[in-house]
Amino acid sequence: MKFVTEGVEQAVQAVYSSISSKLSDGKTVLWLVSGGSAVTSQVQIMQQLQATIPHTLANLTVLPVDERYGVKSHENSNTFQMQTAGFSPGAAHWPDILDGNLPLSETVSHYNTVASDALAAAEYVLATLGMGADGHTAGVLPGSPAITDTTSTVVGYSWSDYERMTLGVPALLQIDAAYVLAYGESKKSALERLYKNDEPVELLPAKILYDLPVVTVYNDYIESEG
Repeated sequence: MKFVTEGVEQAVQAVYSSISSKLSDGKTVLWLVSGGSAVTSQVQIMQQLQATIPHTLANLTVLPVDERYGVKSHENSNTFQMQTAGFSPGAAHWPDILDGNLPLSETVSHYNTVASDALAAAEYVLATLGMGADGHTAGVLPGSPAITDTTSTVVGYSWSDYERMTLGVPALLQIDAAYVLAYGESKKSALERLYKNDEPVELLPAKILYDLPVVTVYNDYIESEG
């Protein structure tokens, strides 16, 4: 894992370069996207892909790394927030997990099928992730079923804020390269904890990122050699 104190512009360029090089080589790419502070950067990345290599985007699938359950296009949906911000996939495949307005259990099952198929088909899996002040990443919160369930591709559960759905640990461990965007004072403590890496994963779910082949953490505070 590498920590770098570069700005978001550099993070955007790194992700763009990674995706574009794989697509230009004819690879089938799965891009796992996040909500929250990552949305604007993801819009910029897709705009660059559309502007430079639109003919390759049919080989790109975009999938949320986590989603908040509800009716399609509800205001807290990560997918809806991406749409509102101007994310336009062009020829890329971008399934809306909430399409169909199914009950939670059926939506989780649908999400599981879509994610499993996308992971199986991808020759390269890349993720743009955030990290919460509590040390969570994706929808894997400390003490939640998503961190204790070590077998499910997708985990759905009720929490104090939302009914959440997220890729589970087995799915996240299939990521080839992760780019974590963790800027701001509110992330400082969590970044320091992640850098120290001396807590159990149940308390610091972002620790699972240490098990991925390539992880770059873009932030304001910590620089490392990798």
